[in-house]
Amino acid sequence: MIFFAMNTLKVSAQKTPHEFSISGGLGFSTFCFQPSVKKAASTGFSADVALGFTGFMSPQWGVHLGLGWGLYNVKTKINNLTTVIPDMVDKNNYLFNLHSTLNNYEEVHKTMFLYAPVMLQFQTKPKATMHWRKGQKASFYTMAGAKVLLLFDNKYDLNVESLTNAAYYPEFDNWAATQIFAGLSTFDGNRVNGVFKINVLAMFAFETGIKWRIGNTLYLYTGLFYDCGLNDPSKKFRKPFDYYTSPEQLTDLSLLMFSEKINLMTIGIKLRLAFFNIPKVTSCPYH
Repeated sequence: MIFFAMNTLKVSAQKTPHEFSISGGLGFSTFCFQPSVKKAASTGFSADVALGFTGFMSPQWGVHLGLGWGLYNVKTKINNLTTVIPDMVDKNNYLFNLHSTLNNYEEVHKTMFLYAPVMLQFQTKPKATMHWRKGQKASFYTMAGAKVLLLFDNKYDLNVESLTNAAYYPEFDNWAATQIFAGLSTFDGNRVNGVFKINVLAMFAFETGIKWRIGNTLYLYTGLFYDCGLNDPSKKFRKPFDYYTSPEQLTDLSLLMFSEKINLMTIGIKLRLAFFNIPKVTSCPYH
C-alpha cells in the first residue's frame, strides 16, 4: 500500500508539514482460535507507548513510522480437552476405548515487547484551519499497515487441574473408571511456568478516529485501533494434548496444541500528540 501510494500520488506543490508524535494505547486482548474450541475463553489487556514520525506526500496522504514499547497479559481457559484412543487391550485381552480428559486447562501469557509500526495514513481535508476552541470542524483519519513486535520478555504460566481416565468396553457396553491400578480414575494435574526465547510477532494494524488541532503547532489524535497477529510465536513450543493420557506424563507438562491457529487480537483506544512546524513558504490550505 505504501509503495503504491508513494509512486502514484502527486506531491502537493504546497508542502504539508511532517509530524513528530508521542502516543499511548490501552486495549482488550484475546486469542482467536481457528478452528474454534468449545467452552474456551480468552481475555486480557495490552498497553503501549511509542514515538513516531508521519511524512506527508500530500495534504491527505502520509506514511507513519515509529518505535515503541508495550506489554500484554492474556489468560486462556478451557473446561476440558478430551482424547479418545480406540482399540486398546487390557490385561485380560479385552478391547476397550480409552477416554482421557484434561480438566480446567489454563495458560497465561505475560509479555513485554518492542514494536515498530509501518502504516499508510489517510485524512479528510477540512474546510478551514482546525481548532476545537473555535468550534471549527476536525478531520477524520484512518491508518492501516503492519506492526513488527520483538518479544523480549515472554513468560507463561500453565495449569491443568486434573486428569480423568475412563475405559469403555464396546463388547460389554460398559464403562470402567475407578481402577486406579490400571490408570483409570481422576488424578491430580500439574502447574508449570516458563520463559520463551526472544521471538517475533507480526501483526496487521488498523486505526481510525478524529484529528484535532489544539495549538499553533499541535495536533491531538483520538482513535480506536485493531491489531491482529499473523503468526503464533508459541506454536513451536506446544504439544498435542492427546500426548497426555497418564498421570506420569503430566510431570512433563507443556503448552498444548488445541487449535491449528492461535492468533492474538487487540482492540482499544489510542491517543497521539503530534508536533509540526509551520512552513515559512506560502501557507498550505490544509493548515
